[in-house]
Amino acid sequence: MNTVYIGRLYRFNAGHRLYRPDRDAEWNLEVFGKCSYEGGHGHNYDLEVVIRGNPDPVTGQVISPELLDSIVRDKVIEPIDHRNLNEILESGSTPPPTTEVLIADIWSRLADSIPPPASLQLLRILETEKNLFEYSGPA
Repeated sequence: MNTVYIGRLYRFNAGHRLYRPDRDAEWNLEVFGKCSYEGGHGHNYDLEVVIRGNPDPVTGQVISPELLDSIVRDKVIEPIDHRNLNEILESGSTPPPTTEVLIADIWSRLADSIPPPASLQLLRILETEKNLFEYSGPA
């Protein structure tokens, strides 16, 4: 059988502040706009996880939806939902927790957890009605 892509949609909420403490408030406001305001802000994120593989000859599935749900819940939703992304994603000299940083982090949480022969193909995050991010893994 040919390669099939299966996508599942997940939702979670998280907050963050886009701010570089090594830069002054004016620079932060110019670069990050309102996202730099003290206290931060939150988003209702939509996460699409796309898995690639050949359907199993017995089940006809690339991966069972229940297994994928369990992996995403354990690796992404539980550790991130209703949390402050600054506390989860920042350490030392890392950049602020933009959605670009978040989506790469989610990839690293999921990539090795998808049981072969299936594999993680693509992540999409809808952060706002205007901001969509895609990531297909490290180069």
